[in-house]
Amino acid sequence: MIIPADYEGLRLLCWNRDPTRPVKREEAWALYKRNWRLVWQDTLDDTEVALIKGLETEFGETLLGTDGLPPPWAQGNTPTTEK
Repeated sequence: MIIPADYEGLRLLCWNRDPTRPVKREEAWALYKRNWRLVWQDTLDDTEVALIKGLETEFGETLLGTDGLPPPWAQGNTPTTEK
């Protein structure tokens, strides 16, 4: 179990829940993945980077060094303009 309050980036992603309530690793990963565009990677401390690297390995995806997923309204087909 992970306590979001122990990790500044994750704590900020828990604005609508109690950050002192432990969450499963899957839930922490889902929070990071869904909200990655809101995480300032250059402000993460070494402990949180290690946590994220461990989650990346566990779940087989990469977040560090990426901008994350686009917001939901921007996902899907991008309209094209025809001339």
